Amino acid sequence: MAMACDAIILAGGELNGELRNIAAQGNEGLILVGSAPMIHYVYTALRAAAGINRIVISGPVELLSAILPRDDEQLYFTPGGDNMADSFASAVNFLRRQGAANHLLALPVDIPLISPEAIEDFIRRCEDIEGDFFYSLVLREVCREKYPEQIRTYFKLKDGVFTGGNLLLINNSVVDRTLIMGQKLVARRKNPLALVSLFGPVVSLKLLLGRLSIAAAERRALKVLKIRGRAVVTPYAEIGIDVDKLSDLETVKKYLCADPIEE
Repeated sequence: MAMACDAIILAGGELNGELRNIAAQGNEGLILVGSAPMIHYVYTALRAAAGINRIVISGPVELLSAILPRDDEQLYFTPGGDNMADSFASAVNFLRRQGAANHLLALPVDIPLISPEAIEDFIRRCEDIEGDFFYSLVLREVCREKYPEQIRTYFKLKDGVFTGGNLLLINNSVVDRTLIMGQKLVARRKNPLALVSLFGPVVSLKLLLGRLSIAAAERRALKVLKIRGRAVVTPYAEIGIDVDKLSDLETVKKYLCADPIEE
């Protein structure tokens, strides 16, 4: 059984770009996928996953609380910030006042393909290794095999070609001293170069040249940031699929419902 976690759904911040035109109140979590808003799929997967205790949604409280179950006594809402990092900090501070679990799982609202099995598997893999912060990675071939039409940003490491995943796990025992860095890691999770730039220019150069290994990045993170950061390679492609543009939404609708997006 997976270890117990509190989960944070990041649903705050201002939505820009082409998705804003179809998002109620400008919030991505309210975009309809079939008959349900995007946040419904993320919440449902979390609640069905073993080991998830509290779920805190950081975003526009009145809007989001109106569309999710009112009888879930372990579901909470807290105002989001101007960006994902601020929303993360708001949720962490809320959980600290409640007495948070030993581990905090953070995930964005724009991953409606996420499944309970993928969440449970990621948490189990984190449980098997020692670390303070766990960052999910998905191999390119895994993503392309399951979602061949999805366009992702990939980066080359010595260990393979990966895309950044959307599940992050933080050990609550180090939250106090890693909150600022945790915000930066959450905010940069989709940009590998920006992420490793926190570790120094040498690591960034090695990434650009495809000469960086996962183990080397982890060692550098410990030395520079004093954080035992660990990369967790997951076999679940849905962890690497998020909705950033209309074409992503079309892909998601293809797998979750029958009707295509109407122009």
